[in-house]
Amino acid sequence: MLLALFLGGVTITLNPDATVRGTEIQLAQVATVDGTDPDEVARVRAIKLGYAPAPGYTRTLSAGRLQADVQRLVYGVTATMKGSGSCRVSPAVDHVSAATIEQAARREVARALPGREFELTLNAPIVELDVPAGNQPLEVRSVLGDTILRPGPINVPVRIQVDGALYRTVWTNWRLAVWEDANVLKRPVALGETISPDMLEKKRVLSSGDGESAPLAAGLAWGATARRDLATGQVLREIDVLREVIVKRGDTVLLEVRRGNVHARVAAIAEADAHPGDRIRVKIAESGRAMTATVVSRDLALIELSDRG
Repeated sequence: MLLALFLGGVTITLNPDATVRGTEIQLAQVATVDGTDPDEVARVRAIKLGYAPAPGYTRTLSAGRLQADVQRLVYGVTATMKGSGSCRVSPAVDHVSAATIEQAARREVARALPGREFELTLNAPIVELDVPAGNQPLEVRSVLGDTILRPGPINVPVRIQVDGALYRTVWTNWRLAVWEDANVLKRPVALGETISPDMLEKKRVLSSGDGESAPLAAGLAWGATARRDLATGQVLREIDVLREVIVKRGDTVLLEVRRGNVHARVAAIAEADAHPGDRIRVKIAESGRAMTATVVSRDLALIELSDRG
């Protein structure tokens, strides 16, 4: 009697069939465990029996193998097997629809393009899938991180997580279109002609996504000359014009600081070459303090401070 108490003992009644949740089988999911020592019963119930079968498959556990696993994994226990000689294990299943995966991808693209107007078109159908049902709610989410999205074909990963662990990544394929405000020519411009404000109007256009052909801000276009003949309605881009360097690194300029109606000017040294409208670092000659200013002309750079506070 004393020996039996020291060794401990449990009775394991194996079910003929079981449906399990999660990606790993615990003994408690396939059998009933009884014994006099609650702690020992709990340890036996928690024994892990390996991965659960994938949706569409089953796995068979034998009573003899279970008994050997219990006595190997829980020191000092005596396991008595009852019930079925084997258990056919099937997975509980959660269905992940194509619509759910698509919505996760769209949400992540919207997060990555805050405030931007865009359109996403699927390049290939999304395949729905079945995954093991976990003990926690299923997670379907996309994470692009710091990925920079550009117009054109893009791939958006959607992660399927079961009980907090990654089960599968579904790659979705899209075509991304992004709209932006751009300066468009109101009339034709000839090769060598100087761009002036009256030639431009602001319109909503599709972005090319190419940094070198990004629309040119109006302030950067003024005073530039056309590199070639340009047509009415054409988006004005950096590659379309020749901008003259009017300030060179090391040049002395007047730095004008404005705050409301208060203006102040000091001498400053340019720390980079600049075209009209460029923002560059300048260093105040007297104090050596560096600031960022907009180049207005050959001898003037401007900083406008908020009038609030």
